Amino acid sequence: MLRRTLLPLLALSAIPACAGDLFEGFAEDWRKQWEKQRLFSRPTDYEVTRVDGAPVLRARSRNANSGLLRPVHVAKPRTARLTWRWAVTRPLVNTASERTRAGDDYAARVFVVFETSTVPLRNRAINYVWAACEPTGTVFASPYSANVAMFVLRSAADESKGWHTEERDVLADYRRFFGEDPTEISAVAILSDTDNTDGEAEALFADLRLASDPAHR
Repeated sequence: MLRRTLLPLLALSAIPACAGDLFEGFAEDWRKQWEKQRLFSRPTDYEVTRVDGAPVLRARSRNANSGLLRPVHVAKPRTARLTWRWAVTRPLVNTASERTRAGDDYAARVFVVFETSTVPLRNRAINYVWAACEPTGTVFASPYSANVAMFVLRSAADESKGWHTEERDVLADYRRFFGEDPTEISAVAILSDTDNTDGEAEALFADLRLASDPAHR
């Protein structure tokens, strides 16, 4: 559920972290840079596995909801491009609209956190989602906060199988939804959540990279 995970995550202060490969090639200590966040729900299981000989991150969610967040600090970004690969190996069968709180579950999300506040509902974020019901290309506000944008990049209705590579101009997406430029980028996160619909899903993530200018450690 968005209100129980994403908004508390956004309230965290940003810890400076380098841009580039946010998974750091899944080196032995890669998780030290990531915060696992969970509230009032069974946690999603995240583990590094190998697919075709390459390390990837597998998320398994069964009536669960927890995310991995990496704080970054990009002040007044002039450019910001986010790229990653993902695949849904077990799609979420959603029986409720994702525009409602009852249907606010996704097999896979990658989201970017921007301005943060001591008041969680004032935090701004963009969620890039793999939806069960909403069609690809749809953009709408989260049912929990008008400050959280949902960009549907993939949909189960497309019968999208296998790996897909995404590349987003984060600043352009921000301007499209909020009508202005962001003042900062404070975190990047991944999430697989199924608790609202009491469902199950499995997704894979790899090659998550943020290229931005300027970027401060």
